[in-house]
Amino acid sequence: MSYLKAVIFGAIDTIAETSNLQRQAFNAAFDQADLDWNWDHATYSRLLNIHGGQNRLRAYRSACPSRSRVSDAMIVQLHADKVQFAALIFSSVELQPRPGVADLMAACQYDGIKVAWCTCTSIDHVDGVMTGLGGRLPLSQLNTVITIDNIARPKPAPDAYLACLEQLHLRAGEVVAIEDTPTCIAAAKAAGIVTVATPSAMALEQDCSDADWVVPSLQGVTVERLCALLRGSKYIHQSGGLNQTTEHIAPWPVSPVASLSQ
Repeated sequence: MSYLKAVIFGAIDTIAETSNLQRQAFNAAFDQADLDWNWDHATYSRLLNIHGGQNRLRAYRSACPSRSRVSDAMIVQLHADKVQFAALIFSSVELQPRPGVADLMAACQYDGIKVAWCTCTSIDHVDGVMTGLGGRLPLSQLNTVITIDNIARPKPAPDAYLACLEQLHLRAGEVVAIEDTPTCIAAAKAAGIVTVATPSAMALEQDCSDADWVVPSLQGVTVERLCALLRGSKYIHQSGGLNQTTEHIAPWPVSPVASLSQ
């Protein structure tokens, strides 16, 4: 039918809204560790600009000197506890796919288009989401799943997408990525991939304009429309109007975030 050979779902929240549930899981881990940390909606929304749970914990610690007593080992344990709490929460609420996700996955499978999941969370977290979703999505039929365990650098570095392309045996120009935050969009674009942004509930105020197409959800997003988007992007690129880079970006260190000190 098209140039399109695969659709790659990125962050977990492109598939199911989990950010607020994950925030609750972090707070449960803090309570268990007798920490006086508590992430409200606004704080966690800002932390979503930092990819990876342990990186978010380190950034939050670094933003305020009084939090320095939390060691690196404790960060690792807090994150492990958070993953366990998240799995319990996901199961208890019976996660639902975001609108349009199930239809798009089914359409891809019908047309012989590969479907992949390219996230920078841990495999344990991915398993928790799969369990929480139950049989509401055909996740067991995904062609490949990339997690933080497969790569050296998290998003916004392109490593996860480059690994995904390698496993799919495809080129960047043959796939479309679905992402939900500017950080994740940057990773897909750095790998040279046409990207659709569908901001999650906690990312609605973030600037996703670097994506090739921004939609509120995948409802009504068909294979045909993704094919047209890919064809259009190729035409613009060949005409010199699209600055599409495949360069690796520099390592992305975690730095203090001033607004997190409040």
